[in-house]
Amino acid sequence: MKRRRLILKILSYLFLTITSFVMIYPVLFMALGAFTTNDRFLEATILPIPNTLNLRLFQRALSAGVWDSYVFTLERCLFYIFVTIVVGLIGGYIFSKLRFPGKNKVFLLFLSGMVMPSILMLVPMFLQMAWFPLAGGNDILGQGGRGFIGDWPVLFVYGWVSPFAIFLFKQSFDMLPTEYEDAAKMDGAGIFTIIFRVYGPLLKPPIVALTIVIFLGVWNDYLWPSLTIAGRPEYYPIAYRIQSVILSDYSPVGTTDYPAVMVRTFLATWPPAAVFFLLQRYFVQGLVASGLKG
Repeated sequence: MKRRRLILKILSYLFLTITSFVMIYPVLFMALGAFTTNDRFLEATILPIPNTLNLRLFQRALSAGVWDSYVFTLERCLFYIFVTIVVGLIGGYIFSKLRFPGKNKVFLLFLSGMVMPSILMLVPMFLQMAWFPLAGGNDILGQGGRGFIGDWPVLFVYGWVSPFAIFLFKQSFDMLPTEYEDAAKMDGAGIFTIIFRVYGPLLKPPIVALTIVIFLGVWNDYLWPSLTIAGRPEYYPIAYRIQSVILSDYSPVGTTDYPAVMVRTFLATWPPAAVFFLLQRYFVQGLVASGLKG
């Protein structure tokens, strides 16, 4: 029996090692390729092993408007993290602690937004932004102009209500006893004080988990900006900026500066990877504490 357990343990570790290498290989290839020269890169077989730190490519990449896109994308991430968490906490508290007719039906309606593919909403969202009243030359009926299309508000005025955030916090509120709320009400606390100052500190794991999800989603957002702000480089998020720079520098096969491509890809991918690895423990705790453990 012990020998069988030992064999199963060895096979499990071997399987995890192989699958981990398969998953990390493209990332490692990109990271090493970003610090090498083009000649060295073309000579690589399994991995491009750099013989010098080619930091010149990083300086050139950051000078192509990438730094401005970094700042703009970070501002957008912080905005959506704040708004989504605030709306999610309020919505989760309402569906968990308050009692009103039709609550379960309304909650199921919110949950239906989680099963609908987001790509199906692109056309309605685009038309909504294009026909937004009194914006971009539109009249009160949303006609005559372009609305928010081609301007920075189009990247900030949608997606404030997240069904996933409301569901996550609703599940978390369900696990908290109402005695905290009762004690706060006896001290004269209002509803927002109860949500943000009484329950808020107790919901740190799901808040951090949601922060990671929002940050990854907003940082990697490419499709929506490519549809709404094409031709306005000053408003390009980092994912769209990197892709546009790579396409503008594209050369025929054999003459492309592949390390430069790797550098730009590396600059776009390391922040979300760092955020996830630094907060991974809280991410798992948040999902488990919210009743989402599989």
